[in-house]
Amino acid sequence: MGLIDVLLLDLDGVVRHYDAAATEAIEKGAGLPPGKLHETVFEPRLLQSVVTGAITRAQWVDRVAAIVGPVAATAWATQRPSVDREVLGLVRRLRTEGLRVCLLTNGTDRVGAELAELRIAGDFDQVFNSAEIGVAKPDLRVFMHVLRVLGVDRSSVLFLDDSAANVRGASAVGMRAHLFTSASDLTDACKTYRLI
Repeated sequence: MGLIDVLLLDLDGVVRHYDAAATEAIEKGAGLPPGKLHETVFEPRLLQSVVTGAITRAQWVDRVAAIVGPVAATAWATQRPSVDREVLGLVRRLRTEGLRVCLLTNGTDRVGAELAELRIAGDFDQVFNSAEIGVAKPDLRVFMHVLRVLGVDRSSVLFLDDSAANVRGASAVGMRAHLFTSASDLTDACKTYRLI
């Protein structure tokens, strides 16, 4: 088993989490049917536009507001996420030991500011944001872009994401890829590759 030079993590669902119950409460308060916000926000074409940088996060929120109303859209857009402290603790430990830890997120033009607001911007060696790259996971081109920029062998990258499609994409280009469901998955993967 080769050495791992880079730990590459997804942001949402791995490092940063949003509370599904809060979204449900917003829907209820706005008189929306259950699931309407999620369906609107993550409508595939709209989502693809924002995560590839074709539209800004502000424009995304405006388009959501046109469907669910400005009150619900603003409440959704201003939710405060939480950081997985267990994941962050492991990231900090691994970086102290000399491992490069990077993010690969299907994000918006606001990712940098959001990481700064959460005070975790300095916890990652590099942030790969699909909105800046112009291609989003699970497109193989985004993984190839990461490999080119990092200048490492594909098998020396350990990638974790909470999306099975994204894990398959990373595997297809030769990264060591694992599905993330909780911090224990990251710990187990790190043990497998003798990072801890």
